[in-house]
Amino acid sequence: MKRIISLIIALSLSLAVLVSCSGKNNSDADKNGVSGGNQKPDGSEEKVDYTKTIDIYLIAGQSNAAGSTLINDDMSLYKDVRETLDGGFTHVHYSGRSYGVPTDKSNWTKTTSGQGITNRHIGPELGLAKYLSKYYNGETGRHAGIIKFAHGGSNLLNYTAGSGNQYGNWLPPSYAEELGLSYKDSEITGGLYRKFLKQFKTSIEGIESYSGHTKINIVGLYWMQGESDRGNPNLYARVFKMFVKDLKKDLSNITLEFTNGESDCGVSDMAILVGAISQTFSISNANTAFQVNVPFINMQKDLVRFIPNCYFVDNSQFAITKWNQSTGKVEVVGSDSAHWNQNDMIQIGKNVGKTFVEHIKNKGKGK
Repeated sequence: MKRIISLIIALSLSLAVLVSCSGKNNSDADKNGVSGGNQKPDGSEEKVDYTKTIDIYLIAGQSNAAGSTLINDDMSLYKDVRETLDGGFTHVHYSGRSYGVPTDKSNWTKTTSGQGITNRHIGPELGLAKYLSKYYNGETGRHAGIIKFAHGGSNLLNYTAGSGNQYGNWLPPSYAEELGLSYKDSEITGGLYRKFLKQFKTSIEGIESYSGHTKINIVGLYWMQGESDRGNPNLYARVFKMFVKDLKKDLSNITLEFTNGESDCGVSDMAILVGAISQTFSISNANTAFQVNVPFINMQKDLVRFIPNCYFVDNSQFAITKWNQSTGKVEVVGSDSAHWNQNDMIQIGKNVGKTFVEHIKNKGKGK
């Protein structure tokens, strides 16, 4: 019965798959394993070979994306994510960096624990892989890839000081142009934005040699950032809209090059998942959450009205600190005052996976 259910789920995802595309050296797709198809710009149908196609999920942002959650209970981790005992998920793969320097070459491996800022830290990739493994596994034969690139303490807005921006900030090119700012590779302005594009290009170009997949399908981006910019929600909302527009354009250019101009691999319709900051992120008194964090979270939630295929992942419910009224002090319930604890980070990753699948199903219904 479990096998039948898995096959039904796989078929549902297959029917709902976004646009897939081929790499430069791809030979004609095998007829075996082809199920359904996608419409090309000229109206003809493009057959999708699921033995050749890998679905790609992107993660970017600052430290709660990079993975600064300490693994403090190995037994609990193994109980919740049994796959870590076997070296990771065989059908959910991982590539990228948890700090702001892109890899020189593809570093694909199985998604597992310890892919945060150290081998004793995790980010949302682990819970995401756990949720996705219901659809990407040996029974369905489908594969997914997670590409992560992030850096702790970094800004979307154009802050150039502080250790979090040593590799640059995430300011998008169109806003830099509006402000008349230099946007060269050596500049802090937009440095992480440009490096993310480099990591993405390196990772997708290395997929075939790692797993044999010659086609990619970009499902979407989970953006977990905002803690460093939470004091300026109005400007953040304006810049983030520009960020999404610029990022889709630049990722499309990379995927069009990857396919010799045949397809953008679903980038134009990819999901944008906005991860809420915690309501109790780095509070210093009883009022910090309501004066600073909550207004920013409300702005994040509102972004879904202005950005196509945008979803709000409500992480705000997961406490990082709490105010003890009796002692008049802040108590830490996360890994520290800025990062979620182990169990909450895994659950957040699962919630991200659930939202991505919701997007895939909505695409299948023509939404």
